Amino acid sequence: MRTLLRYAGAMCLALGVVLPQGAWSYPAFARLPYVSDAAPFCAGCHASTDAAYHPELPAAASQAQVYTSKHYAALEKGDGAYRLLSAQEREQLLALAKKIDQHASVTLEAPSSAAPGEVITVTVTARGGIGPQVGLMLVDAPLRYQARPIQATGWYIVEAPQVIGPDGQAQTTWLARRYDPRSTNLNFVLVYGVKAEPERDRYPTVKVTYRLRAPQDPGEYTMTAAFLYGTADPDELKTGEYVNPPGGTTAPSGRVQFADVARIRVQ
Repeated sequence: MRTLLRYAGAMCLALGVVLPQGAWSYPAFARLPYVSDAAPFCAGCHASTDAAYHPELPAAASQAQVYTSKHYAALEKGDGAYRLLSAQEREQLLALAKKIDQHASVTLEAPSSAAPGEVITVTVTARGGIGPQVGLMLVDAPLRYQARPIQATGWYIVEAPQVIGPDGQAQTTWLARRYDPRSTNLNFVLVYGVKAEPERDRYPTVKVTYRLRAPQDPGEYTMTAAFLYGTADPDELKTGEYVNPPGGTTAPSGRVQFADVARIRVQ
């Protein structure tokens, strides 16, 4: 069994465009030169963890993007390319996905107020995802198809995000790939070295800290974090080689999950 985190259109996240190669994996994405700001709308094959992430859609269409409808049901019925798997293989994938989803979470810590132009610290903490990478991005709203990088509402990321990997150590793997090392103040980070052990109920925790300069215009600003993770066992952690996922390269076992919204009064 393999992870879809690497498969569900994640390559296009960093540039926010759909690339002609189609769906790619996080490992494939990690090897390509797309290291930039991001928004979650391009993770088209991922499943949402909440129908509230797309209120602009008709109710049925919104529910169809939720993991219970988009992924679990496909495994239960053998829909799409999952028909190529045996019933036992689909049952195993479903049981694993449910366990990973049960233990996945993301939180955002931020102050409730700031002066115009004041530099504040916000911290995103994510738990879970089976690996080998997870994605985190700081955005303005918990809207899968309409969220924007936090800079779009007037915030400025003053320095490179500080990344703490699942081993508790500082990590610069993603940001070090920037062509211009002076320009690493990104809203999106790919965190490496993630490896869950669901059979032992062990799930990795990662943390990303941002330093932000507040907008000059007074008012209330919303902020949240998008967490992208996979739910199927990554053979790459065992073999070091890319293989197609069960269900094909567009199977929906990746996830988009948002933290609770922080509301910051600038005054």
